[in-house]
Amino acid sequence: MILLCVNELSGTTGYHKSMVETANSLHRAGYPVTILSFLDPSDGARRALPLWPLDAGVPVLPLQTLAADQGRLLHRNYHPALAGHMGAMPFSFTANQLAVLRQINAILSPDDTVILTSPFQASALKHALQGDERRVRTVLQIHGDYLHHAGLWDLMMEAREVIDRVQTVASGLRGQFVPTFDEDDVVFIPNFAGERPDAVARVAHEGVNVAMPASYQHRKNQLDAVRALSLVEDESVHLTFWGSINPRNPYYLAVRELVEQLQLGERVRFAGFGTEADVYSTADIVLMTSLSEGFGYPLLEAAYNSLPTVTYDFEFGPRDAIEDGKTGFIVPVGDVEQLAERLTRLAADETLRKEFGRQAHERFGAMFATPAVVEQYRQLLGSRPGSAVDLAAAFAADGHAPVPLDAISLRTRLALGRRRHVVTVSSPVPLHDIQIDDGKEVRTPAVHRESGTTRIEFSGSGNEVVSYVPAPGSTDRHYLASTTEDNELEVLPYLRRDASYGAGTPAVGDTIFATSGGIKKLAVRELAPALQSLTKKVRGDVAWKVRQVTTRSRSAVAVVDPSLQSPKETRPPATTSPAEVSAERPSAPAPPRPTASAAQAAPAAPVVAQRRTATGSTGGRAALGSARRLASAYAVSVSAAVGKLAAKPGAPARREIPRHPRFPVSSGVDSFGTPINQPGGVEVRNAGSARRPTVFIRGEYDSLLLRDAVSERKVEPPFGYGELFERVCEAEQQHGLFELTTRDGVHVWELGRSALIIQLAESLGMWGSAPAVGSKVKDEYEGAKRLTTAPAARRVVFDYTRRGQSDYRTAAYRDDETMFVVQPEPEGYPEVTDTNMVYPFHEFTRWRQDWRRRWAHQRVPEIDARPFEEALTQALGIKVDLGDHLRNRLIKFLDERDFWTPVFERVQPEEVLIASSHWWAGISAAAQRSGARVSDIQYALTSRYAPSFWFGDLPRYGASRFYAWSDFWAERTNVYQEHVVVPRQQQEFLSTGEEALPDSTEWDVCVVSQPRVLRRILAFVTELVRERPGLRVVIAPHPAQRPQMPALLAAAGLADKVTIAPDDTLTTIKRSQVSVGCFSTSLWESAALGRPTYVIPVPGHEETLQDVESGLFRLATSPHDLVPFEVPMTRHTIFGH
Repeated sequence: MILLCVNELSGTTGYHKSMVETANSLHRAGYPVTILSFLDPSDGARRALPLWPLDAGVPVLPLQTLAADQGRLLHRNYHPALAGHMGAMPFSFTANQLAVLRQINAILSPDDTVILTSPFQASALKHALQGDERRVRTVLQIHGDYLHHAGLWDLMMEAREVIDRVQTVASGLRGQFVPTFDEDDVVFIPNFAGERPDAVARVAHEGVNVAMPASYQHRKNQLDAVRALSLVEDESVHLTFWGSINPRNPYYLAVRELVEQLQLGERVRFAGFGTEADVYSTADIVLMTSLSEGFGYPLLEAAYNSLPTVTYDFEFGPRDAIEDGKTGFIVPVGDVEQLAERLTRLAADETLRKEFGRQAHERFGAMFATPAVVEQYRQLLGSRPGSAVDLAAAFAADGHAPVPLDAISLRTRLALGRRRHVVTVSSPVPLHDIQIDDGKEVRTPAVHRESGTTRIEFSGSGNEVVSYVPAPGSTDRHYLASTTEDNELEVLPYLRRDASYGAGTPAVGDTIFATSGGIKKLAVRELAPALQSLTKKVRGDVAWKVRQVTTRSRSAVAVVDPSLQSPKETRPPATTSPAEVSAERPSAPAPPRPTASAAQAAPAAPVVAQRRTATGSTGGRAALGSARRLASAYAVSVSAAVGKLAAKPGAPARREIPRHPRFPVSSGVDSFGTPINQPGGVEVRNAGSARRPTVFIRGEYDSLLLRDAVSERKVEPPFGYGELFERVCEAEQQHGLFELTTRDGVHVWELGRSALIIQLAESLGMWGSAPAVGSKVKDEYEGAKRLTTAPAARRVVFDYTRRGQSDYRTAAYRDDETMFVVQPEPEGYPEVTDTNMVYPFHEFTRWRQDWRRRWAHQRVPEIDARPFEEALTQALGIKVDLGDHLRNRLIKFLDERDFWTPVFERVQPEEVLIASSHWWAGISAAAQRSGARVSDIQYALTSRYAPSFWFGDLPRYGASRFYAWSDFWAERTNVYQEHVVVPRQQQEFLSTGEEALPDSTEWDVCVVSQPRVLRRILAFVTELVRERPGLRVVIAPHPAQRPQMPALLAAAGLADKVTIAPDDTLTTIKRSQVSVGCFSTSLWESAALGRPTYVIPVPGHEETLQDVESGLFRLATSPHDLVPFEVPMTRHTIFGH
């Protein structure tokens, strides 16, 4: 078998990709492959899940958690027994880990091969063997320059005796290792490129796009790429940088600055991290300006995708991958002019680009395609694949732990200024020879035994391990507990022999999470140290600034009257700190000496005195002003520091399931056949902590298969969306959730209820997360209108957020007595003028962002979410964690109520109309306070499964009146006291006959997109075009996804099979014969226009079932269901006409 040793798997570099592709390719060639991951300061889980898809048959084992000798050394799997540095990178290995390597040597046979990919792995193997005979063959795989990297070379030489052969991934590297190794033992085998099963689909674009995939660092040399572009005169040539962006990365900032200096902002795009499909779907030329590489993957990826490459002649790789002048161009490093000339030549000649690309692909197939590289590996490894060895079973512990995990309780107390740890074991099992190991010495703690309980007490400074033996004189030692670097007690499940799914303190269960993050309420113990330090610094620095400015003022006076000069003020006092001294050195330049004529014209003494007084007064004011400015700056710093302390890291809605403490998830695939962590797919992470190991899951799926080294688990939603909604409503009734209030009497449940249902559906995989609707808005306003000074109005209407083409929703309410409050649009607030009654939302958003309001956010009490979590957990049968959702919604509510109450008291409206009032509970509450009636304007479909229109009880802050499009919609909500019908003011729905329908249509099927279930929709469309290829299919994208739709269709293989609607959805439906979708309002628009309308049964389609039963819609369980039918005449009642 092949044991592939890796530093880690979870990174984004070429090294990480090569590890995954090597494992996959050798596994598919018949070799049994196991990956052993070496680096991680904890349990190895976070670095064991690759970003590239790993074959299910390749297990990943973290060295950190394997149990040597059936777990008998797990208590010695905490402190390092071997440590060192490889350059700047530290590494360390415990006694247990070294024993694992020694045991691997004993388990594997001489026919097996260990591929080492870093010299510190070889060093660890050498020390682990401790002089034992090495049975297994070894190969050191070289991924970079060793000769000029002493850290790599020295470690390799130190471990030379355990290295049989060397494999370089670039031919130019071979010479570095001969004659240290025999020439026959140094072989060149390139990295596996990792071919996709289908070529990257091209996405149409304007001009010529030069793609440069590289991380932002000096070695990648993006600066030369920018300089070369500036010399390319054709402005249709653009440069796209692909690579993760850190806005604090100095090199990234330098690249952006150069782009601005050369005025190339319109021609350079910083795209961020992208997949290979992202990079090469729009690339015409691939550019590499690196100064050095082990072997640049873009060289292979470009050739595979039939793209020409222009590259510097760096070491190592270009001359292996490119034939200069036939598949691309190789340019001397640093020759920017030649680089620009080669780019210009290729950009101007599409035929040449295609010819280079064709030859590059042919060269790739002959030299770098998987079969060619596998054949080279066969010569290195031997043609016989060998037998698989189940290393996960070999390094499993015996499963025996005398003390159950739930019998251990931990407590820390202060005694005489020192932390005293108390571990209480509530178990009849006697514990013997209890030891405390801090890595330097082993000592014995105080032990108190009572009936059925053992209490262990010890003082510590952190990183101590508590262990015991179950019988006197036994050598079978067990881990019990440990302390952290912060000197807190913990129990790490992976150090216990009974480690299994769900182990943790507390135990880990299947849990769905609402969003977390935002601003927390600061405790005094968190706030006091920061404020104390800042206050001390403020006092000292302000006093110093006063002294500094006063000194300068008095020095200025002394020029006029030397008698005022004080020697003591000309230099810092002896006690001045070095910072103060250095700060005082750049003093103001001395004023010029008066000329002779000026001296003759000098004023008399009284005038001098007058000048002296004026100057001294000015200096005092300057000193005070300067001190004030410094104090003001520190006030901002204090506010920022407090804000940073109060900020909670954000986390999305998700599901977390138990993870095996020793064997993290390493691969998986969803119900759509997409591997985990691929673009548009399901995001999976080994999450939690070593203390509570979990698996993070987020995305849209029907089911998910997750694999680790010991099991394959299927994850799926426990029920459908309809049942989820019904259970939540039932919990609201049974537990009185609408009645629960904060200490201040706020009914907090309804503030976040609608959003929470959406988040619960997301966390269960029913829906994917939806991007922000529409284009990015510009919340900028420089006009004179202020909400706080608005005039009286009979009505106030809050327009629909991000309206787009939906002005019809509020058109009926526009008159001279109505004040409109509008949301920002991409171009700002174009509707707001000095003469109309339209006011921008801008003042409110700015008010919320003010530091005083943000400080108020930190004083909002935390909410006890337990009653809500317990109710939902009981109703859903799965644990629910609401995170910070309710408190964040409370902060939003308080902001809205506090700002809008005085506004309404000034304007005195009789009625306040809000498009979707339940999303703006604070504005509703403010209107109610001022005596106005609150009404809701229909903005979308209503149904008994719509979170904003159907409730398990009566909300307190919502509207009492509903302006509905028709009775059709008003009957589908249970929250309003009355309703008023206001038909939709759209010409398309004014006709009552078939004359509105065109004689012919452009498309057979219009697919109405929905972002939250887009993967399911595209899966249906894929089946549709496969089963019924003759149909003309158009997709009407949601406004939020229109910019991304070409790439999404390309990734799904639909780019040349489906048309993206050039017009809005309603226009597209009118030009189609049949419509199909999920639960969009556009489906009812389609039916109202007389179009046969079908519903794909996905989570959320329950909102349409009432109309499926009535015959208005039909279900589409198969593409063959899409046939024309007569739409009932009740369609004319949908929009009130």
